[in-house]
Amino acid sequence: MKSLVIYSFALVAAAGLTFGQTPGEPLKVKVDVKKVTVGDQGTPDIAAGNVTAKRWKPKKWIEVDVEFEIKLATELGGRNGTYPGMQMNIFLGLNHNTKEGKAEVIKGTLNLVNIPAGEECHALAYVSPASLKSIFQKDNVLAGSDIKAWGVEVIVEGQLIEGKSSVGTTPWWKAEDKFQMLDGLLLSKPETPFSVLWGDYDVPVAKK
Repeated sequence: MKSLVIYSFALVAAAGLTFGQTPGEPLKVKVDVKKVTVGDQGTPDIAAGNVTAKRWKPKKWIEVDVEFEIKLATELGGRNGTYPGMQMNIFLGLNHNTKEGKAEVIKGTLNLVNIPAGEECHALAYVSPASLKSIFQKDNVLAGSDIKAWGVEVIVEGQLIEGKSSVGTTPWWKAEDKFQMLDGLLLSKPETPFSVLWGDYDVPVAKK
């Protein structure tokens, strides 16, 4: 099964699909995705007073950390500017197939807001232990063995202006007919137990 899943992503990546900006008016903003880290993150054990203690066992989440930088034209504030909002689409290719043999892909969108220019930015997204178990039918799903590919797209004013892939240089996820796409499983940080952690490390997301 593992070799089939890996082959699926590599085959689509070699099929000639390429990143490209959606036709439209030239934008005065540029986004450069520097690094994408997909790893394991344990459920935080946060102490609180004035509550009845409960026994529980921390589990493993999948965390996606996208490091990027945004550059703005002078009229938008340049290095001192802040961009009001953009979309970041994230795709995680799983080491798991459907009964029909299609590799499964988790996909989701972060609506980022108040993105500062001229500094290192991060966007964080998560997949919960419960969602992972519902797919893999096992505990302790690990990024190193169970996530076989990732992809990131940046959408500004309806235009695709940046993309990154861990498999080649092409957007393998565009061939949706080759995969089983799983929506609604990717969570923003405020939707998770990590919401109170790391201060201003990551940029804000719009409230739902």
